[in-house]
Amino acid sequence: MELNSLYIAKTEETPEVSFNLENKEFAITGRSLPEDAFSFYKPIIDWIKDYNKHSLSQVNITFHLDYFNSSSGRYIMELLVALENSKSADSNLSITWVSDQDDELMIEKGEEFQSLIDLPFQLVSV
Repeated sequence: MELNSLYIAKTEETPEVSFNLENKEFAITGRSLPEDAFSFYKPIIDWIKDYNKHSLSQVNITFHLDYFNSSSGRYIMELLVALENSKSADSNLSITWVSDQDDELMIEKGEEFQSLIDLPFQLVSV
């Protein structure tokens, strides 16, 4: 089965999700406050797991979230674990966590995720 790029437009409660297979740029951008975080993140996590089966190795995933609620945080962590589980000797998988330089909460959350995941993880303040 062929894997297609994944795109979910942002809403007031959910971030934009753009996983572009052509340029190997994956991004989750915006605010994450869905009423049902499981329903929002499950297809994304399933896509990552499917992506892992295709052994498409070189990819960077960028998170640039203004805010996320605690249930979103749980599924962001699950998504990061799915990425970590896909890591192989020949993979070049990296995470970039972007936050506004004055957003202490998002900087702290990025540092927390970085400490829990064994992947190249870059914290960027803009």
